[in-house]
Amino acid sequence: MDGASPEPSYSGWMLEEMRRREWRQADFARAAGVDVSMVSRWLQGRRPDPESLSRVAVALGVDLDALLTLAGHRPRSLRDDDPRVATLVAKVRQVTWTPERFLIVDALLDDLRQRSSRVPIEQVALPGIEGESLR
Repeated sequence: MDGASPEPSYSGWMLEEMRRREWRQADFARAAGVDVSMVSRWLQGRRPDPESLSRVAVALGVDLDALLTLAGHRPRSLRDDDPRVATLVAKVRQVTWTPERFLIVDALLDDLRQRSSRVPIEQVALPGIEGESLR
């Protein structure tokens, strides 16, 4: 290897998601509505089909386009979002929006933008992001 970091893989993403959620293969399979043997094959490097990826995206609240790219069903683009941003966008798309919900989320994002300009990101403790760099 030349020392360059490899492109992220679908199996690597799955392992990280399972670790982050403290899930076993059976938990992942149950959430996605697939057989646990399929999850095992994906972890061993088999590429999931687009229909399965759609189930995973809905079940985990992540962006389907990002999963399709990660699994090699569409080419990477320079315009692809950071996976964390894509996950947030996917969650926003799954919300049933009411005027009240919109105002709450809009106010929260405004507050976050204002705080981020005053507090260096390294000083902000975020749940689930222990010691990770957000850059």
